[in-house]
Amino acid sequence: MAEKNKKYSLGKIITLVVILLIPGLLHLYLRQTGENIYKSLPYLGKEEVGSITQIQPFQLINQEGKVIDFPERHSLTVVSFMHTDCEAFGTMMELAMDKVAQKFGKHPMVNLYSISLDSNDTPDVLKSLSEKYHIENTNWQFLTGSEKETSRISREEFLLDGFRDTLNHDIIHSPYIVLLDTKRQIRGYYEVYTKDEVDRLVGEMILLITEESKGKRNE
Repeated sequence: MAEKNKKYSLGKIITLVVILLIPGLLHLYLRQTGENIYKSLPYLGKEEVGSITQIQPFQLINQEGKVIDFPERHSLTVVSFMHTDCEAFGTMMELAMDKVAQKFGKHPMVNLYSISLDSNDTPDVLKSLSEKYHIENTNWQFLTGSEKETSRISREEFLLDGFRDTLNHDIIHSPYIVLLDTKRQIRGYYEVYTKDEVDRLVGEMILLITEESKGKRNE
């Protein structure tokens, strides 16, 4: 019986050692071969041959009433288009952005923007909305402006639906979050309906941050 217990204990020890070694070996393997494992994210946007869509500068007002010049700085940028009366997926959009803000809201290489397509969403309205989420002391801002301008930005710059229906006056917009690289190029669209898509956004942000950091080290 004692011999059996001794063998059992030895087996447990061996199993524990293997479990502890796996992360280290995996880390070493990834460091040696990582460049061959990960593929760079595609460049998305207009379907013109040889064309890469680059978001052009624009100006809107944030929840504090401050004029924001986009881009504010050299950074990865996460953008969503929303409005406070959205009953279809407004809450899901905000919760998805909130999840990203909890992970990257204080990262020095990241900016996050929720852009309202409704001119009735004044800075005060957006301020009240922002207080429900993890926005304090982060790089996440809620922006507003004229409906003509925010609609133009959504459709012409980010290539997403974003307009007021002239028949029923409802605002139509896409359920996507957009990821831009440091050159303001579109690198990903992420649907807010599913957790997997938000997790994919988080993972691809880590990938771009890693690529950008590596690029700076090689300069």
